[in-house]
Amino acid sequence: GDFRGALAAASADGDAARRPMALVLSAIYWRNTWKYQARGYRHFFWDSGAMLANLLAAAGALGFEPRVLAGFVDREVNALLGLDPEREAALEIIPLGPLSPPAPPAPPVDPIDYPIVPLSSEAVDYPALREIHSASMLDTPEVVRAWRRAEPLPARSPRAPTIGLPEPRREAGRAFGETVLRRASTRQFSHEALSALELSTALASAAGGIPADFPSQLVSLYLIVNAVEGIEPGSYCYWPGGNGLELLSPGDHRSRSAYLCLDQPLGGDAAAVIYFLAPLDAILTRWGNRGYRIANLEAGYCGGRAYLAAYAQGFGASGLTFYDADVGRFFEPHARGLDAIFVTALGRSARGGAREPAPLRIR
Repeated sequence: GDFRGALAAASADGDAARRPMALVLSAIYWRNTWKYQARGYRHFFWDSGAMLANLLAAAGALGFEPRVLAGFVDREVNALLGLDPEREAALEIIPLGPLSPPAPPAPPVDPIDYPIVPLSSEAVDYPALREIHSASMLDTPEVVRAWRRAEPLPARSPRAPTIGLPEPRREAGRAFGETVLRRASTRQFSHEALSALELSTALASAAGGIPADFPSQLVSLYLIVNAVEGIEPGSYCYWPGGNGLELLSPGDHRSRSAYLCLDQPLGGDAAAVIYFLAPLDAILTRWGNRGYRIANLEAGYCGGRAYLAAYAQGFGASGLTFYDADVGRFFEPHARGLDAIFVTALGRSARGGAREPAPLRIR
């Protein structure tokens, strides 16, 4: 049957009933909690954000006009897909394709209860994760509409003159399909420098904004620059409006960056490390507990865009875990009031990686 009407009602989005298809990303809890326990919750949104970076780039290139719906009635969408909320949950809805006549009324949604093959012989339950997710659910379409009416965050601006970066490339590196196939997490960085143009392109791509039912640029991009041609080593804040860097503290921060990235050498060996920070208190005030979802989702999406720009240009990237509070303290006082959300390291692989000329549109 045609269930677009049911999906549109649950998401309080009439356009969802007029698109020829929709994708729903979900998270199976155990796939993350086996390693990260209850803290795996934020990985749901980092990972789905990275998937959306690939999906939206491909869908946009095909003219599918993608838009992410993070607001919906969780209970109804989970039931529509037959998801057991004790083990799996819907995260985002992505209607795709050109507008068409509205879908007919949806048929009754019968319960789905197919037998499944378990991921492993046993799984550990982390009740805190399910409690967190339940606390951020939306109960009715009216609540979804009210959630979307939240006021955007006030704009931030530099406190000091910025260092202009080269105009980002609009086309660079490998073709899109090859970029996605080659995309991986770099396991060892050399200390070889990136060019300022390569960094500029990666930052502009990361900060490009996500087409969604919540305002973009909830996260700010802070950096530790270790080896970028023409840019002094130090810590910076990136300002996408003017494509510039605001210097916060000059100096060699390689060892500190490795420490901040959970004592992982990747954080010190990379040419540059992007720290995505967001004002969680302000976000939770505006968007309630679901604000935690969208902050992590946008950070994962921005990190995924940085990945694509890196691999398109012939160098590598790696998403890293980190010491949350210490990251915030490192960038104070400039980042006071912001919380660490995600980290992406950029650099050349110690195993090499030649640049290739086939064009890819990255913006």
